[in-house]
Amino acid sequence: MLPWVKDYLNNEFTPKPKTIFFGPEGLDVIDLSRLLVNRLISDVDGKDYSSSPLEDIASPNFYFLKKEEDKTNIPIEQLRKPKNFLTLSTADKKILFIQNGEHIRVDGYNTLLKVSEEANDNTFIFIATNNINSIPSTIISRFHKHKFPMPKREEVIAFLNDIKVDLSEKAKNFISFNPWLIEEAEDNELLKKIKNFDTYVKAKSINSKDKIEIEAFVDYLVFINKNNVQKSPKTSLKNLEELIDIKRSIRSPNNLSMDVAKLRISSCL
Repeated sequence: MLPWVKDYLNNEFTPKPKTIFFGPEGLDVIDLSRLLVNRLISDVDGKDYSSSPLEDIASPNFYFLKKEEDKTNIPIEQLRKPKNFLTLSTADKKILFIQNGEHIRVDGYNTLLKVSEEANDNTFIFIATNNINSIPSTIISRFHKHKFPMPKREEVIAFLNDIKVDLSEKAKNFISFNPWLIEEAEDNELLKKIKNFDTYVKAKSINSKDKIEIEAFVDYLVFINKNNVQKSPKTSLKNLEELIDIKRSIRSPNNLSMDVAKLRISSCL
């Protein structure tokens, strides 16, 4: 577990019955939310689920909802079971966790809103999202909003130095603004790929087919251009506009093909 995540989870946290978890760009809100919810349901059931992914937890007090892999969103039909789960009376606390709330359609949120308004204080509805602007205002106004803090840049750089990854100071500085790039796995494959980013910039071409690496490279170019705005405002602002659109296109349900994305990225080098 990353040191700043461990520190956060060690802090006392009293959840509100209806809460939206979100955070600044560059923070892995979903993974942190999952860890927090895992701890909460462990407390409710009096069992240790820390080694179990949320998908594998079989508890009458917990319902986990996320987008199915073959779907582009969470349809209203998927909300019927959690609706029934929330309306069942019980002496114990109940937890509904919705991963990536941006995947729920407006009609689904209308159903969720009605159920949430009827729920008592023993019913906890948690929505985790990487984009709080995608959540309808009717939900935002009725839910408590819990913003996860970004780890301090000094903490991130100290961690990178501790694990002795061979990266330039520019790359470390970039990662300190985007800690999601640090993986839990010991091999740190993505960090090793970031080592190649300066080579891609110099060659004015990205030699990769990995979507995650390409998206991280777009973030790296955004970071560089933001730092260059004062020195080359016209070029940097033009590149930023294009790069932000590329990133949006890569993440959209009908995402941009990687070959087209790479051509557009090269135009910003």
